[in-house]
Amino acid sequence: MKIEKGIISSSQLMFLIIGLLQASSLTAAFIVGVTKQDTWLVLLAGFIISLPLLLVYTSLSKKNPGKNLIEINNEIYGYYFGIVMSTLYICFFEFIIPGNLRFISDFFSTYLFPETDISVFVIITIIICMYTVKKGIEVIARSGFILTILSIIVSIFISIVTTKDIQLSNFLPAFQLNLKEFVQGTNLMISIPFGEIIVFLMIFPYVNQIKQVKKFAFWGLIIGGILFLNIIFRNIGILGNIASIQVLPSYQVAKNINIGDIIERTEVLIAVVLLFNVFLKICIFYYATVLSIAQLFKLRSYKPLVMPVGIISAILSMSMYNSTVDEVYLSSIYSVFVIPFIILFPIISLIIAYIRK
Repeated sequence: MKIEKGIISSSQLMFLIIGLLQASSLTAAFIVGVTKQDTWLVLLAGFIISLPLLLVYTSLSKKNPGKNLIEINNEIYGYYFGIVMSTLYICFFEFIIPGNLRFISDFFSTYLFPETDISVFVIITIIICMYTVKKGIEVIARSGFILTILSIIVSIFISIVTTKDIQLSNFLPAFQLNLKEFVQGTNLMISIPFGEIIVFLMIFPYVNQIKQVKKFAFWGLIIGGILFLNIIFRNIGILGNIASIQVLPSYQVAKNINIGDIIERTEVLIAVVLLFNVFLKICIFYYATVLSIAQLFKLRSYKPLVMPVGIISAILSMSMYNSTVDEVYLSSIYSVFVIPFIILFPIISLIIAYIRK
C-alpha cells in the first residue's frame, strides 16, 4: 500500500543528497580533531568506499521496484524477521533527528544568542520541521532544491574570498596518520556523511523517473563529495592545526573574512547555511522515520505520527547530552554501532535478493 502519494524528480533527489552531505560537512568537525591536516585523505577514502555502498543501495531498490526499505525488509526477510529489521532501522533514523536538532540549537545558543535558552531553538526548529514533513516529500524536495542551491553559492563565495588566506604549509607534514587513526577517521567519514544516504531507500520509490535514480544518486554523491572536500581543504588551509580544536571550523573561517571593511561579518552566512542544511537533514530523517512507522504498522497515513515523533525528538535532543564533550563522545561510538545499518545489512539483503531472483 502506497502511503506517500507524492512524486519528486530525479534532479530533486540529487539535490537532496547534496544537501544531506552538505549538512554533514558542517557538523562533522570532530573528525578533524582525530585526523588533523590529513582529514582530506580519510575523506577521499570514505568517499571511494561510499561509491560501492551507493551501488548496493540503488541495486537493492532496483531489485525491488516501487518498494521502500520497510517493504524491502518484509520481502527479503519475511514477516517476523522483517519487522525486527525494520524496527532497527526506525530506531536508527529516529536517533539522528535529536542529535542534529541538538547540534543546531547548541550552535545558535552558543554563538549567536548566548542569552537564550537552548529549548527555544529546539522548539522553533522542530515546529518548522513538523510543518514541512506533514506537507510531504514533494515540499521537502522543493525546499531541498532551493536551500541546497543557496548553500552551494555561499560555500563557493566563501571559498573564493578566502583563497588568498590558504597556506599550503598547513597541510604539512602530510601522511602522518597511523593505521588506527586512518581506520578511525575513514570509519567516521563513512558512517556520518556518506553512509547516511541509506535513508534514501525510503525515498527512491517516489522518484518519477525510476530508471534515472541510480544516475542522479551518484551525481548527488559525487557533487556532495567534491563540495565536502572543498570545505575540508579550505578550513585546513586557512586554520591549520587550529581547525582541530574548533567546534565549527567553517564558522571561524568566515569570521575572519574582512575585505576592505566592506565585506565582513560573513559568519552570518555560515550560520544561515548551517540552519538550511541541518533543517533539511532533520526533515529527511524525520520523514523517513514517520513513513517507516506508518509502513510497519500498515497505517493509511504517516501524518498522525508527525507530532508525537517530533515531541519525542525534541525531548531527546534536550536530554541526551550534558555537554559538547558528551556529544563528541557519542558521535565517536555511534560510528561503530552504525556500521551494520549502512554496510552489513544492505549487503546481506542484496545477496538474498539476488539468490531469490
